[in-house]
Amino acid sequence: SMSCEAEIFSIRETYGPDISYKAAGREPTDYINSKLILMWGWSPADGTFGTGTPQYLKHAKENGVRIVSVDPRRQRSSKMLADEHIFIRPSTDAAALIAMAWVIVSEGLHDQAYLDTYVQGFDEATLPAGAPSGGSYRAYLMGEADGIVKTPEWAAEITGIPAETIRRLAIEFGSTKPAAIQCGYAPGRTLHGEQFHRAAYALAAITGNVGVAGGSSGVSNGATGRSGVKSLPGGKNPVDSQVSTPLLADFLEKGTAGGYPADIKLIYAMCGDIFNQCPNAPKIAKALDNVEFIVGQDHFLTPTTRHADIVLPATTFWERNDVHTPWAGAGHYSIFMRQAIEPMYECRNDMDILADLAGRVGIEGFNDKSELDWLREFTGGVVDDFDAFMAEGVARHPAPEDAVAFAKQIRDPDKHKFATPSGKIEIYSTGLGKNPNPFGLGEISAIPKWVPHIETSDAFPLSMLSAKSRARTHSIHGNQEKLNRVDPDDIWIHPVDAAARGIQDGQPVKVMSAYGATILPVRVTEDIAHGCVSMKEGRWYKPDADGVDREGCANSVTGDLSAACGATTYNTAFVEVRPVNPGPADAGSGAATG
Repeated sequence: SMSCEAEIFSIRETYGPDISYKAAGREPTDYINSKLILMWGWSPADGTFGTGTPQYLKHAKENGVRIVSVDPRRQRSSKMLADEHIFIRPSTDAAALIAMAWVIVSEGLHDQAYLDTYVQGFDEATLPAGAPSGGSYRAYLMGEADGIVKTPEWAAEITGIPAETIRRLAIEFGSTKPAAIQCGYAPGRTLHGEQFHRAAYALAAITGNVGVAGGSSGVSNGATGRSGVKSLPGGKNPVDSQVSTPLLADFLEKGTAGGYPADIKLIYAMCGDIFNQCPNAPKIAKALDNVEFIVGQDHFLTPTTRHADIVLPATTFWERNDVHTPWAGAGHYSIFMRQAIEPMYECRNDMDILADLAGRVGIEGFNDKSELDWLREFTGGVVDDFDAFMAEGVARHPAPEDAVAFAKQIRDPDKHKFATPSGKIEIYSTGLGKNPNPFGLGEISAIPKWVPHIETSDAFPLSMLSAKSRARTHSIHGNQEKLNRVDPDDIWIHPVDAAARGIQDGQPVKVMSAYGATILPVRVTEDIAHGCVSMKEGRWYKPDADGVDREGCANSVTGDLSAACGATTYNTAFVEVRPVNPGPADAGSGAATG
């Protein structure tokens, strides 16, 4: 997943592979049972995270739940909900969480009985057979192996959070029962993003908050997933080779000469704007010269379909029937999305296009069902009367037995074990202990660790992150100007950083990195951490004659790097920002730079 691979990987290593990441969190109805909620890189007022999530959080706040936001940006959720906002440098979240764990353990606030019963690898006594001496999480926190005690002072240098703030937050989290940490995806979209998620899950486990009402596993999705609604069955790919998605640009450029499994000559792009949403869009655009033929299947001429030799126009959801479930099952219902209009012009349903193509290349039996037959099959077992579902437009599903994931494992650990090799929450991952490099992308430690990787420089001294736009979902509807006016694209910069560069609020600026450049308006605001800048992801890449993007596409300045777990690394990015007079878009980028 380009969105949350670090979370998916971390859930599998910590809690086991038998649960979907969309069912590994808790229901929003449980928020009110918390005494404290940490929103860590999580802004449901911008990204929703399930039907009614902001409203449930507001209800919890009104009933006395304390909410703290930790984020490089003071976003809408923080302004709406948080009692306190703590700024943090992007891509350093794991260090802060590790230091909090050190404080909690040093102050004796950890739940030792819980750890002894449900958790592997917190201390030496619960390490698996074959684990190295000193390999426990506690030993790491105390610096027994590397000589570095993971104190708040240590983390303050890395994260930009004052040491006293880290200490105070840790004591509050460790002494407040129950407490929940709600993790967004953004901190995991970093060069070692799996370490963030695993450190968050470790913090939840150390304090005995996993599987209890009002607590949290550290996963911010719900506890029901898709409520049993199925999707199209997946076939077996005859090609076993895999390439981490964030490496697409490098794969296209180098192919077998760069150690990749093939030289790509044909791309069939559908159901996603991959050239825009993969990192390092400029490198992708150049590397497409190596590709002989491209097919684009979409509603619009996106930055991906613009490169296509053939465009197959696909229907929108208005032009077909479908079934929708809310994100992570929140609310426990399904919606029948009744077709509103006939397909426009030459547009056809994706399935019909693919079925015709399958027939032309001799694939028999590709699709033997009608659209409604598929929808009946998808909802079989959870919708009793499909005809009534079609007529009424909504079907209600039962709420889960427990509002928090892993409640059964905590309530009855003998009958309900975690799906990990140990049957427990694994702070020390058995799998990573045996194979620390599962994808050939780099080693991952068996316990959560801070891995230094912040590489600001004189040329690119600002840390950049890409945030959600309320005007679109990723790049979907990036061409709708009326929607774009709801949440205009700009780059946030702190007043101190703006003043040092002679930047005035609202003027156009040029954002530059080692990978490319873009021009867009600037917003000078104290709602962004000093030393950081933030753009909204998903704006459509549109370079001028000199290759400078003119639309504010965040991936015009991100690098095509992969985390060791295969996750994208959008938020490990370093840039410089300068004021410019951009001139007309068709005049190239020869404008003077201030």
